[in-house]
Amino acid sequence: MSNDRRKVPRYFAELTAVLTNHESGVSQEVQVEVLSVQGCCVRGPGIPASGKNCRLLFRRKGDEFRAEAQVVWKDTEGLSGLRFTSTDQATLAGLRALCSSLRLQPLTPWSAIENPHG
Repeated sequence: MSNDRRKVPRYFAELTAVLTNHESGVSQEVQVEVLSVQGCCVRGPGIPASGKNCRLLFRRKGDEFRAEAQVVWKDTEGLSGLRFTSTDQATLAGLRALCSSLRLQPLTPWSAIENPHG
């Protein structure tokens, strides 16, 4: 089994964003803690249940990023994982540029997950 368990690199983001719940129409401010070109990890209130769709919007250095997303997981501490479901080429290029300016999140090898104490 490979120790590389991620398809794309992830980056520490620490960005404030607005997440809109498609079902309720309610928008809430959330923190984007980790970002990749395929999705992100957010923390905040009002995040829809797993499997539900939403929209994420944030700005950084004058550039706006907006994407449709699906909630793929939630935990009891307020963290949720979003997978981007629609990103056009211009948005994807902007997202790649943004990620290249962020600090890379180290990979966690499978062995550390399966046996955290060695």
